[in-house]
Amino acid sequence: MGERLSRKLADAGSTETLSTRRGPPGLRGRLPIGRFAPRGPSPWGPSVEPAPAPLRLGLGYSLALAAATSFGLGGVIAKGLFNRGYDPAMLAEFRMVIAFVVFLVVIAVVRRDALRIRRADLPLFAVFGIVAVAGVTAVYYQAIKLIPIGVVLVIEYTAPILLLGWARLRGRTVGGRLWVASALAIVGCFFVAGVYDAGLRELNSLGITLAVLAALIFALYFALAERISRSYSTPTLLVWGFGFASVGWTIVHPLWLLPWTTTPPEIWAQIAAVVVIATLVPFALELAAVSLIPAARVGLVATSEPVVGAVAAWLALGERLEAPQIAGGAVVLIAIVLAQTLRPTAGSV
Repeated sequence: MGERLSRKLADAGSTETLSTRRGPPGLRGRLPIGRFAPRGPSPWGPSVEPAPAPLRLGLGYSLALAAATSFGLGGVIAKGLFNRGYDPAMLAEFRMVIAFVVFLVVIAVVRRDALRIRRADLPLFAVFGIVAVAGVTAVYYQAIKLIPIGVVLVIEYTAPILLLGWARLRGRTVGGRLWVASALAIVGCFFVAGVYDAGLRELNSLGITLAVLAALIFALYFALAERISRSYSTPTLLVWGFGFASVGWTIVHPLWLLPWTTTPPEIWAQIAAVVVIATLVPFALELAAVSLIPAARVGLVATSEPVVGAVAAWLALGERLEAPQIAGGAVVLIAIVLAQTLRPTAGSV
């Protein structure tokens, strides 16, 4: 069976990566067995025969771009709540808890087998959910309280370069075009976020430290998602990731202290929109993308989120969109296209 799969991959022009390989390295070429064996078509339950490499790449990039678009649109809705004085941390906790309940109910009905994980993997899922999923949101919201959001975004979106550096340290090949694309994406984000404005450079050390920490956790989020995706499907990642994220938020701020009964209906409507557009949809798409293409490439595509957010804010909120921001958006898109011109191989990113 392993030889037959190898021949099929070779005929398709194999571009196997760490994110396309399923199971521990020792199982490579053999089929996993037992109740934890992946089921269904990738990424919602990897199948025995992977899709042809070009199809996987195209689908992976499409999912990543759709996720970034959804995150960007959701950010505009969230900004409307913040402008009304709503606490960002409270919104983040609502997002995690409600999303977990929705994922749990839907996946329990549609794919109950995806709820099962090995007991030995609980610590890994705990780190993914509490540190990566909940942590990056918590640290990000604390950072934007201290320094301008544009500065935080530019620092946070250095994560793709951190991922490339980590991959290189682990012996994986990183093509020169990926380094160039990542650098271009950061430069583009710099202009899209308006950080060139002197008024946005009034920084404090704690805010910068938190933004750097957000970038590190953001990189960790992608790295852990890629690692877990070798053995588990996207629904499993979503349920257990958001489950542990909810536990993490409960430790910091108990769920029963949230304003469940005192929140006005119009605020609930906006919270619901943020949960769907900025949480349920994009996280599902992004984690599905990580199961198809290397995490560093998904992180690179994620840098298009500020571009989408800036355009959406211009259309929906009437915010000014200046020429440098438009140019920066074009640079980010060029970076993403450049990354796609380099196909990943078995030993590369």
